[in-house]
Amino acid sequence: MPRSGAGGHGAIPIVVGAVAAAGAGLISLALPIVAAGLAEVPGNAILQRLHRAAVGVPALQRLIRSREASIGWRGKGRTATDLALARMVLGEQGAAAERDRQFALAEEALTKGLALAPMNPYGWMRLVLIRMEKGRPAAEIAPLLSLAVNSGPREDRLLMPMVEAGLHVWNHLGRGDRNLVADRVRLAWRSDALRTAAIAARAGQTELLARLVGLPVGGDEGEAR
Repeated sequence: MPRSGAGGHGAIPIVVGAVAAAGAGLISLALPIVAAGLAEVPGNAILQRLHRAAVGVPALQRLIRSREASIGWRGKGRTATDLALARMVLGEQGAAAERDRQFALAEEALTKGLALAPMNPYGWMRLVLIRMEKGRPAAEIAPLLSLAVNSGPREDRLLMPMVEAGLHVWNHLGRGDRNLVADRVRLAWRSDALRTAAIAARAGQTELLARLVGLPVGGDEGEAR
């Protein structure tokens, strides 16, 4: 007579082993996510403060180390673009050589971060500003600005940088992007006319500004420079 349940008892170690293997697999998948999040903790408060006020060099360096450690565990677009922001601000506080070095590292981080998370207007705008700082041709900058103005909702903190970049590369923008930039120029004019006028003057686009905001201009109505 066959032994009752012999097959069932033999299956138990197999089932337990499969469950253990699955659990180990889940842990191995979760570990980089958890470790990356923990690595960011020392820099989180600094990042929040950076959006509101000036941050000193030691704090910026701690923020950079935290983001680099996080990326070492798990590459994430937002982490890379936050790293780029910290490097840009650090570069602005240093001498010319250090500024160039930090901006180059920031550009590298932005390129990687935006490849992972392209719908980030802040990231694209930072890349635009770096390319402008480096004196890259307007034709090269215009597609990046297009991505900045089309990749997210209107952001107040991006308003003036977008206006400056938009006026700078105006002749290389398509009709749709010009309409978006024009909307931002009019909003900036209503918000701070003097600052907007100064931006237009730096870009050599005072006549264009006048047309966009409905002020009288001399000469014909041809295309602005």
